[in-house]
Amino acid sequence: MKYADPHACPACRGAISGGISCPHCAFDLTSREAQQLWGLFVQADGLVEHGRALQSRAPRPDPEPRPAVAAAATNATSAAPANPVAPGAYRPAVPTAAQHSWSTGSILLGLGAVCLVVAGIIFTTVAWGVLGILGRALILLVVTAIAGACAWWATRRRLFGTAESLWSVFLGLITVDVLAAVGQGLFGLEWGDFAVVSLVWTAGVVGTAVALVRWARAEFGHELVMPQIAAGLAPWVSAPALMDRLIDLGDQDTWFWSAVAALAVPLVVTVLGVRLRMPWATWGAGFLTLCLGVFAVVLAVIHAQSGSPVLTLGEALPTFTLIVAALVGGVLVLALRPWLVGAATVGLLFLVGVAASGWAWRADAPGSIAVVAVAVVVAVLAVAVVRPDAWSLGVRWGTLVTASALLLWAGAVALMNLERIDVADRYLTPADVWARPVDISVREDWKVLAVVAALLVVWWGMGRWPAPRFVPDELRLPVALVAGGAGVVTAVASSALPFLVHAIALVVVGATLAFGLRRAPAWFAVVPPVVVAMAAVVVPGDSSVTAWTWGLVAAGFGLCALAGFDDPVETRRGTSAVSLGLATAAVIATIGLVLNLSDTDGAWWSTIIAGCAAAALLLTLALDELPWHRIAVEVVAAFALVVAVVSADGLATVALLFTIGAVAAAVVGLLDDDRTHLRWVAAGLVGGAWVTRLAASEVGTVEAYTAPFAVAVLAAGVWRLREDSGSRTWSVLVPGLTLALLPSLPQALADPTSLRAGLLALVAAGFLAAGVMLRWGAPVVAGSAVVLVLVLANVGPTALALQRWILIAIAGLVLLVVGTTWEKRVAEGRALVARLAALR
Repeated sequence: MKYADPHACPACRGAISGGISCPHCAFDLTSREAQQLWGLFVQADGLVEHGRALQSRAPRPDPEPRPAVAAAATNATSAAPANPVAPGAYRPAVPTAAQHSWSTGSILLGLGAVCLVVAGIIFTTVAWGVLGILGRALILLVVTAIAGACAWWATRRRLFGTAESLWSVFLGLITVDVLAAVGQGLFGLEWGDFAVVSLVWTAGVVGTAVALVRWARAEFGHELVMPQIAAGLAPWVSAPALMDRLIDLGDQDTWFWSAVAALAVPLVVTVLGVRLRMPWATWGAGFLTLCLGVFAVVLAVIHAQSGSPVLTLGEALPTFTLIVAALVGGVLVLALRPWLVGAATVGLLFLVGVAASGWAWRADAPGSIAVVAVAVVVAVLAVAVVRPDAWSLGVRWGTLVTASALLLWAGAVALMNLERIDVADRYLTPADVWARPVDISVREDWKVLAVVAALLVVWWGMGRWPAPRFVPDELRLPVALVAGGAGVVTAVASSALPFLVHAIALVVVGATLAFGLRRAPAWFAVVPPVVVAMAAVVVPGDSSVTAWTWGLVAAGFGLCALAGFDDPVETRRGTSAVSLGLATAAVIATIGLVLNLSDTDGAWWSTIIAGCAAAALLLTLALDELPWHRIAVEVVAAFALVVAVVSADGLATVALLFTIGAVAAAVVGLLDDDRTHLRWVAAGLVGGAWVTRLAASEVGTVEAYTAPFAVAVLAAGVWRLREDSGSRTWSVLVPGLTLALLPSLPQALADPTSLRAGLLALVAAGFLAAGVMLRWGAPVVAGSAVVLVLVLANVGPTALALQRWILIAIAGLVLLVVGTTWEKRVAEGRALVARLAALR
């Protein structure tokens, strides 16, 4: 039987057949109350199913077996097909499976357990003094026993939520019993003995938790969680207490050994949790084990480095102890063997580094030799240890960790490149080409090369490893080349070699990478130009060193462009094109620096740079089959011309620069059919040269600036009209007509009887006549408008001088004539508009 039956009325449970109301009790099946009743019935069915599922886990004899007739009726009801429900009728929701969540009862049980524990604590602190020692002990023992008995009863009754809460109370009361015993001095216990007491308490809590978990698992197949949590948290009290007590008994040198002794407590609990499959206890104690282990490692490192510069046996003993412990753990725990062996390897390499550092101090050598010694040992291990077993895997992991630390050291030294840049910015302009930095803080020079060489051996050895393998084989050579180049540059940067040597190293490394990375993935092609570009910023500015450096940079960019100009991959060809453009820019910059150093006059400087830009544009004729390279050089040529124009001293020089650019653009545009747009660029530059030349000559006549451009635009428009029969004058000739007539009109109106006004009227009349003859609409309208405005400007003063009654009379006559023949005038106006629209 189902409470949620779509064929039964929710009010009277009578049969329904899809109507909007019950035929028996007239209950509205579409009402909100009907829907709420359906939801309650679905919840009731879910509770019934959940209860039956619990009974199926522990079958019990049914004292009152269900009659066969009722069972058959129930099955028939559940198997009855569902009739379709009419629209708008009573529509039950689909029942969903019950979801496991924290119920209100579970929350109340947890709060009750917390309240009992808090009440016990308050009782022991407030009302404790009224009772005697015997009464206190008896009360605590009785309460603890009652809590344990109730928890046992709840577990037996399979009330596991209640059992979890009561076992929490039981373990909490055990803790209260122990604390009370210490506070009252029972059995001779004192707070000074808290370390011992906490260890005993931890053993009791863990033992009790183990017993409870195993009993519940074996008897009822249930995992008790709260006892496991208590067992995992107990070491968090006893381990710090033990460590603090051991430190008080010794001195500062006993910190490490105290931490190791304290580490044994959570370690034992963690091992028990793993062995007995108690995950909650394992996680709680395991995290404390990890924390204390890290703390012990830090103490061992400090101990090894805090003594004399030369490593002694006593200073190395803590680290050596951890190494032995890790190896023993690797023997016992197969799953953790690679990680523990790796940790032991890192510890041994650390001792090697500390010992080498002491030897360097004794030999009065740089301390970074220790880094070189560790790098050599790491390289040997990387090449020699290639077996597939877990021990070798652990050694390789330790090698990788140490190699990563060495790589970080090399990266820190590589920051010297940035310090070189900062020193170069603050350096006075040197006259010596081979000027050296005098205040470099880190000088590792050849030692960086040794470490990088060892790391490259490690990188090569990783290719022979069965595991781990982090990168595909096709990336091994490219990464090795980049790392080797970085090592060379860093070695030079961390030395006192001249600035120019640093720049040469960057250029050589960049050019070498450009050819060495041709078979690498395409994105590696960006690296060489970036390396070459760095050479320009590691030298002092405005000096002979800078000029030499820019020349070298130009050569480096040229080699980068040569390495990929014919590559089939677009990314490489694009990088090659950018490199060629940068090489062109570097050449022009070198020429500019040389001119600056030779104190060249500003006008000549701009002219020479513009000539370089024109030469670069002309050289693009040889790049006809390399479109990307050609575009890059053209962009640089245009930028160089802009720089020359901006740097020019006067308008006359600007006119000359425009002329130089116009000649180069015209030559390329006329010789190459793919660059016809440069013809227009040349025309624009010629116009700019014309205007700036007039401005330099202080010419004030506006027609001198506009007339040539108007003629050019009108000629282009007439040519377009001849070539394209579908074009119209309204879009082709309007720009030229506007440029020819409009700039002169304000000055002509200011003096209507001047020569300028007469010439403008003649030009406008000429446009009007030409438009009428050729039937072009734009010249007719523009010419007639300008002529009309000029006529009005000439007649206007005379008309305004007449008496007012004459003007009024003329206006009246005009209005009478227009009003009398209004229909005819409208028709004539429309005809005029139509004729104008019909013009081309």
